[in-house]
Amino acid sequence: MRVDPHSTAMSMIGLKQAAHTMLSKQELHALADGLLVQDSTAIDDCIAFVLAETRGLWHGRARAMMCRRLKHCALGRTQSTQLLTCILQRLHTGAFSEQFKDQLRLAMHLNAKQTLAAGEEAMASGRSHVRRYALWLASLP
Repeated sequence: MRVDPHSTAMSMIGLKQAAHTMLSKQELHALADGLLVQDSTAIDDCIAFVLAETRGLWHGRARAMMCRRLKHCALGRTQSTQLLTCILQRLHTGAFSEQFKDQLRLAMHLNAKQTLAAGEEAMASGRSHVRRYALWLASLP
């Protein structure tokens, strides 16, 4: 029997996302605390959580905390690209929740030029909340 590595990887991503949905506030705090000591497993797990599309209790706040802490961690190129792409896609679609500014600050830290360009593009959005965040981006020093 031949196993498709792509479908196996996609299954693992689905399992991780499902696991992220079940995390409690205390578990999310503990996960984010691993970033304070720059634990590589915690960095990987927090990045996976930030990338996941979860809407659980306290998830937006945990995502914001992780983004604030990830700015002080050494990230690989792939990790940085994944985070930047995800955050800018959320800005573009308007699919973001509370404390999104912390995600945008991380995006600015990762690539200010690309983030500001995405913000300029978002100013033409038909969604008022997207335009509001785009204006906030443009106001940054």
